Amino acid sequence: MELKKTLSFWDVFAIALGQVIGSGIMVLIGIGIEFTAYAVPFAFILSATLSLIKQTPIVFMGSAMPATGGLYVYCKRVLGDKMGFFFLALLLITHILIALFALGFANYAAALIPALEANIKYVALSILVIFYLVNLVGIRQAAAVQKIMIVFLLTGLSTLIFFGIFEVDYSNFTDQEKLFPSGWYGFALACVVMSFATGGAYYVSELGGEMKNPHRDLPRAIIYSTLIAACFFALVSIVAVGILPVEQTAGKTLAEVAMAILPAPVYTAFIVGAGLFALATSINSTFSWATKSVLIACDDGWLPKGIATVNKRFNTPHILLTILLLIGSAPILADWDLTYIIMLGSGLVFIYDMVPLIAAFMLSKRLPEVFAAARIKMSDRTLKTISVIGILILTVQAALTFSDIDRTGWIFIIVYIIFVIGYIQIRSKYRQLSKQS
Repeated sequence: MELKKTLSFWDVFAIALGQVIGSGIMVLIGIGIEFTAYAVPFAFILSATLSLIKQTPIVFMGSAMPATGGLYVYCKRVLGDKMGFFFLALLLITHILIALFALGFANYAAALIPALEANIKYVALSILVIFYLVNLVGIRQAAAVQKIMIVFLLTGLSTLIFFGIFEVDYSNFTDQEKLFPSGWYGFALACVVMSFATGGAYYVSELGGEMKNPHRDLPRAIIYSTLIAACFFALVSIVAVGILPVEQTAGKTLAEVAMAILPAPVYTAFIVGAGLFALATSINSTFSWATKSVLIACDDGWLPKGIATVNKRFNTPHILLTILLLIGSAPILADWDLTYIIMLGSGLVFIYDMVPLIAAFMLSKRLPEVFAAARIKMSDRTLKTISVIGILILTVQAALTFSDIDRTGWIFIIVYIIFVIGYIQIRSKYRQLSKQS
């Protein structure tokens, strides 16, 4: 399936940076403080480092075979159709995480307009609908909106750093009891949460078929956006945990800290520029890339081709975007809290993230010509070593995440995986019959 090549490096970079920086600093930081208090800046730095390690094999494959629906295409080409669709099926269910972005947006909106506090659910649903409509009219338009929002976002975060960095009590960062009030387990859980925050840039691999120069721009966008986000994460988290008592910031958004240190007009600008736009960029990014693999899977016969219909005027998959809107709305309508959404979603993310790393490990053997053609040069041994390290990191992160999920979450995950395996077996027979006829 061919889509128009309209995205420049700055378009892809803005989408990647918006995907990474939104929920990570604006919503998840309070959860991280809850787990590990003053060690949260170190959790961000470690998590960003681990994320870069895990993403390196994917960056390599992106430079070798960029494609629309990149992650799904990498997996199916190297590991086969069934494993490719298994990866995609797990990826699809994690789109419940878009609800995290929408609820975070609603909470910041309520901090600015307290009257909205009683209508958080409806504010969250409304912002999903707005960016659903933005993406209905085209990826180019969505990318243009993204670049504008990124400017406001980085300006807002820079303002918080400027006003707060000299007010921090740095002695708190040298006291081991304050750094690790819940021990190493709490720090590890914080790293898990922050890893979700710092690891989203590689999703722009899904847009490889719409980039003007994907071999060059895709790796750069992933690496640069992750590094820039990590710098902002570390500085903002120092301010977030270093000024107010931990009891006032644990489990809260950055609005609490911003209100304490920013003048009233600047506080309002921060909530709009950083708070609202940060979450808005993540919502917009998800709508931009999340349908691409499904388009290819429909073309491959795994899903009904009818749902992959692309609007001729806007070049957008309107039915799939509508399905994504419904998936993102479900947790909001079900009244799930933020921590439960992130822990359940992250656990699934850490599972399906292993599949592309397995593909990278086997790339040189299964597709030697593709391996040799990669724009980024890396030896087979180096790629395999990094892939194994990435898999080990994901295994530990998944185990930590699932340790904090209740029985209902476990049942949901197990039932869904069983359903996917059964569906693959049944659909495989249908695909074979279709090919024969």
